[in-house]
Amino acid sequence: MNIAGVLLAGGQSSRYGQPKMFALFAGQPLYKQSLTALQQSQLDPIIIATNASLQPYFTEDHVQWLIDKRPHQGPLFALHTILTAYPEVEWFFIVACDMPCMNALFIQQMLGFIDDQYDAIVPRQGERYQPLAALYRRTALAKTTALIQQNKRNMKVLLEQLRVCYVPFTEHEPTFININAQQDWAQIANKESNHD
Repeated sequence: MNIAGVLLAGGQSSRYGQPKMFALFAGQPLYKQSLTALQQSQLDPIIIATNASLQPYFTEDHVQWLIDKRPHQGPLFALHTILTAYPEVEWFFIVACDMPCMNALFIQQMLGFIDDQYDAIVPRQGERYQPLAALYRRTALAKTTALIQQNKRNMKVLLEQLRVCYVPFTEHEPTFININAQQDWAQIANKESNHD
C-alpha cells in the first residue's frame, strides 16, 4: 500500500504578515519540521503543495511539487487537488507547514490506525479536531468533489460525510501547536519551559 506524505504550504499567512513557513525555527525554516517528519516516516512520494509565488523559496530537491492553479482556496480545495493529481496513491498523510512540534513518532502512531473501513484518520483533542495533521484515503475524493461543486470549503463538513477514525490525544499535546500569528511562538516557549 502506498502512502504519500503531503506538506500543505500554500497559505496566505495573512495573520502572520509574511510567509510563515519560512520563519526560522531551531535554525531552519519552519516548514522543514513537518517535511522532515514526513521524510523520516518513509512516506512516498513526498509532495509539497504550494503556489507559484512561494515555490522558488523552498530549497528541496527530492520532492514532488503540486502547484495550485487557483491559490488560497483553503485546505479542502487543496486536498481535492491532491487526491485528483495522484490517482495511484491510496492514502495521503496531510501535514500543515506551520507546526513546529510535528514529528515522525506522531506520524508513525497515526499510520498504525490505517484500515480499509475508514476514509480518514484524524487526531482529536477533546472537542477539537486536527484535520491538517491527518490521513485521507482516495475514497474521500467523491465527497471533496461534491463539496467543492457546492462551494463548501469547510474541512469539518467533509469529515461529517466520511468514515473517520478519530484518534484521541490529550489537550496539552504539543504536536498540534500551529503558528498563525507572531505571538503564537510564545506557546512553544511555554511548552519547553513546562518540560524542563
